[in-house]
Amino acid sequence: MFIKFARIQTKPHPGIDQSDILAFFENLSTLLNAGIALMRALTLCIDQCESEKLRKIIREITRKVAGGKALFDAMSEHPKIFTYQWLQVIRTGEQSGQLGKLLIQLNTNIKKSSALMGKVKSALIYPAIMLCVAIGAVFIMLWKVIPTFAKIFEDSGKKLPGITQLMLNISFVVQTYGLRIVIGVGVFAFLMKKFIKTDFGARQFYSLAMSIPVVGELVVQSSQVQFTSNMGLLMKSGMPMLDALASTQLSFRENPIYFDILGEVHRKVSSGGTLGGALEVSGFFTQMTVGMVKIGEESGKLNETMDLVTEYYEEKVGVLAMRATQLMEPIIVIGMGIVVAGMLGAVYLPMFQISSGGA
Repeated sequence: MFIKFARIQTKPHPGIDQSDILAFFENLSTLLNAGIALMRALTLCIDQCESEKLRKIIREITRKVAGGKALFDAMSEHPKIFTYQWLQVIRTGEQSGQLGKLLIQLNTNIKKSSALMGKVKSALIYPAIMLCVAIGAVFIMLWKVIPTFAKIFEDSGKKLPGITQLMLNISFVVQTYGLRIVIGVGVFAFLMKKFIKTDFGARQFYSLAMSIPVVGELVVQSSQVQFTSNMGLLMKSGMPMLDALASTQLSFRENPIYFDILGEVHRKVSSGGTLGGALEVSGFFTQMTVGMVKIGEESGKLNETMDLVTEYYEEKVGVLAMRATQLMEPIIVIGMGIVVAGMLGAVYLPMFQISSGGA
């Protein structure tokens, strides 16, 4: 029996995710390194793209490049798809004539960043689910289970222990305003998300996060990775250090604390200071990062030392994320156990009094 056809074509999808952008850069770099002209390479990338939205964007970029625009300028019109750092690498690649090689380095950098974020998210998602389930279970018990005992306690006519009365009061509030509480929590979460996106809110959020044990370490070490990986990539592409610093600073727009620090570092380096010295004075870069940057500056191999620091902290961030998970799990379990034990005690204490006929 012979197979007459095979399903080798994947189904196009409307949105754009990280894998679509990675595939585009990978296809484009492969074609350019194979000696294919930019216009022809872009045209081929349109056919290979599985994202309908990205396909339209690449088609628009191709038309503008055909009209005489540089690839960097055409891509700059889509800042939500192509980040500032990526665009700087592309611009440098066009100017140096090494676009294909630099796209390979860019693709590697994006893959490593995505893998690191994936590790952190994977490590934290389980305790987050546990916490949501625990809160949901307690809420449902207060809303639906505890009220069934309220009638029994009321009919007994006996004075209830303080913990039981407190639980019944909380249950009454949840019963009466349960839907409003759920909506209120949802609105609060939405407003907090908006607040954190403001400059003031982001400053408060990151200041608090960096002061919490383990979480603070995770933020700081992730920032070391972000700084060294971006600086290493941009300098390897041929960008001068000051320009690379300015570009890397913009990658910290969501973290205004590091954004301001890197602005100060840029000013000190532009005034004649060393990068290692400016990082050390800031107080927001680890001894490992500062030491390796100083060694790189003295040896003239700053790119290589940046890569070493990136690899070191990528591994540390993964381990630290797992450590955070291991710390959070028992805290959630113990907290849930205490709450449930308290609720059971509040229910069974008056039940024992009723069955024994006590006052």
